[in-house]
Amino acid sequence: MTGQPFFFTSYAVRRADSPLVAKFHARLQQEVRIKRGRSASSDGFLDTVSLKLGSGWRPQLVDALRTTRVLVALLSDDYFDSEWCGREWAVMTERIRRATPPGGPEPVAVLPLFWVPVNRPLPGPVSDLQYRTPRLGDAYADSCLIDVMRGDSRAYHKFVVELTDYMLEISGTPLPELDAAGTGAMAPAFGPVGAPGTPGPTAAGAAGTPGTSEVAGTEPAAVGFPQAGAPEARTAGTAGTTGTTGTTGTAVSTVPPGTAVPMSPVEKREFIELLLESDVCRTRDAWDVYMESIHSLIRPERLNALSDGGGVHTRVTALVNAALRRRTPDVLRAVADAFAEQTGEEEARPVRGRVEAAVAKWPAT
Repeated sequence: MTGQPFFFTSYAVRRADSPLVAKFHARLQQEVRIKRGRSASSDGFLDTVSLKLGSGWRPQLVDALRTTRVLVALLSDDYFDSEWCGREWAVMTERIRRATPPGGPEPVAVLPLFWVPVNRPLPGPVSDLQYRTPRLGDAYADSCLIDVMRGDSRAYHKFVVELTDYMLEISGTPLPELDAAGTGAMAPAFGPVGAPGTPGPTAAGAAGTPGTSEVAGTEPAAVGFPQAGAPEARTAGTAGTTGTTGTTGTAVSTVPPGTAVPMSPVEKREFIELLLESDVCRTRDAWDVYMESIHSLIRPERLNALSDGGGVHTRVTALVNAALRRRTPDVLRAVADAFAEQTGEEEARPVRGRVEAAVAKWPAT
């Protein structure tokens, strides 16, 4: 790829469906080239395709992101767990802000597409956008893009053609380019916040929220893009922010940005699964009793209502994230203590073991 890419495919790296992402990207790029012609920039950027062997991948990715006209975001649960995807979204949001005249309409530059079914509440920056339209066809209206790809070829063709036509329609309004330094320093719109220069494995299981943690009022830390690694290591497993406020207005201290987290993404996912498989998650009544027990142990500071709402996986994930982002392990210990109250010490032993292992790695403050 040479010059500025017309569109940038933003996605969470998942080995199981990466070939299908590349296939969709290539099909969309083909249609863009057909419609735009040879004189216009028609290339798309996809990290696994656009980066040449031996090239410096980070500068090329940043340059593509700060100059592209359209971000095609392939949404999944993993997408919202990705710091890189959160940064890509934030960069485009900033470019939209700079292109918006005072009192005028915002240009459209981010196109969110459900790549696979999403099983959690959408982060605020995503839910604020229109993310469904009948224009893309009936097959997609109640489904997801990956199923449309593998279904009726005519429906998939209609999807790509209509998406391309819409991209061409919105591209008439230019977006300002960001400088490379500003792009690299952009805070993510969602996903875990990692330490600068610290790439990590793709995170899974964290509940993404609109620039906040699961305790209300958190502002994301402005940290840089990872400085080394490969495109497959685009997300970081470090989470943490400062200066949050609980639902009662009581100041809640959270883990400072850039410090190590007490659980790796894999450990956190396994811990969440332990809770999900227990009786405390069996019914809503059992969950309510469990949460009330936790609240009684940590008063006067209460967790945000997000920990009490949504589906069971969302509730458990939000609770664990909120506990892990505290400066002290008090909430995490309350999770284990309340669990033991509900299930008994024998069943609580694996949960306590996970908690104490995390406590031993708690960041010093």
